[in-house]
Amino acid sequence: MALARLLRRLSPRSRSGSGGGYGGGARRGPDIRQKCVVKMQYSNSGIAHSIQLNEYLVREGTDIDGGRAKLYGTDIEEYRENMVDKNFRIFLSPQSDRIDLKELTEKFMKTLEQQTGYKFYWQAANHYNTAHPHAHILINGKDKYGRDVEIPRDIVKTFMREYARDICTSQIGNRTAGEIALEKERELEAQRFTRLDESIKDLCGGNFSINKKHINSNYDRARVLTRLENLRRIGLCTYNNGAYHLSSQWEDDLRANGRYNTFLTARAELRYTDQANLKIFSGQDGVITGKVTKIYKPDDDFSNNHAVIIEGLDGKAYFVPLLKAPELLAKTGSGGTERTNLKEGEMVRISTYQNQHGRLTPVIFKQEERAVIREINRNGYSGNLAAEIRNTR
Repeated sequence: MALARLLRRLSPRSRSGSGGGYGGGARRGPDIRQKCVVKMQYSNSGIAHSIQLNEYLVREGTDIDGGRAKLYGTDIEEYRENMVDKNFRIFLSPQSDRIDLKELTEKFMKTLEQQTGYKFYWQAANHYNTAHPHAHILINGKDKYGRDVEIPRDIVKTFMREYARDICTSQIGNRTAGEIALEKERELEAQRFTRLDESIKDLCGGNFSINKKHINSNYDRARVLTRLENLRRIGLCTYNNGAYHLSSQWEDDLRANGRYNTFLTARAELRYTDQANLKIFSGQDGVITGKVTKIYKPDDDFSNNHAVIIEGLDGKAYFVPLLKAPELLAKTGSGGTERTNLKEGEMVRISTYQNQHGRLTPVIFKQEERAVIREINRNGYSGNLAAEIRNTR
């Protein structure tokens, strides 16, 4: 692994515009290579690994003809024989629908092996059931030499996207002026943080407000105003007295939706909590008691995340991303613990534990009504959820 990292540092940087190499390098002018969304997740659940391989990748309705998607990659029997709990999931979604997904995936995996030094067991499937055809890749957590797979952070954050962009560009050439113009148009309505938002952030000057008359010739006034209007439409800013006033969380919310594309939807569907009080659950807020008001299943377009919305007694709401279907833990009469599927409407307590890789993992417990009432009275909670529970009782 150390040798692989050294080789990455010494590898030649890409040339301007052409997309050779994988480092990004210094470019003159705009990057006109083809674009490709690349995301990676990992899990240590053997059950989730089996579901991905046997159900999710090949489920009905995802192939180009509307049937089941077909697996490809390394030998499927060898993959099954060597499966371990740990697995990595990579999502490739080219901007252009002219990309050969199988060729993209095979070349991507070959490059990933060259850069990491591993010889992977991997399976993939192409899905055509969304506006953007895309590929899902599943990588086993042990490689063909029995080594435990660890993919370095620099590869995940930067290099994977560079690999994909260069491969796409080698297939169909650089983006045309028309394609770049269309991308700029889509940027105006994007529900993620964009380069145009960097200009808006600069205009704010740290106070979350932009007066229309201060948008001068240093900025593309028409595009900035259109973007601000779209941010107002999705509830991230308001307009009065000639100025736009962005919420203090506008950047965080856009970045969260870029990673978990159900975040803004969840924000608009809160039942007891003000939209501005939804945040990503990180485990740093301590133990939270609240009600499960929404459960999201994997979204095939940009993510295969599960997520749970918990609206807390404290008047805040928490978006809890999960790597597998959510479970509810409850104490049994014998003092043990049983696991059941989590359902909407459950009163729960959520905390975290640190797994063997140092990652904070959420764990959700059933919370009894008496404990909920005691917590409301002890802390003097008076928000909408606390008031409903009091009235119902």
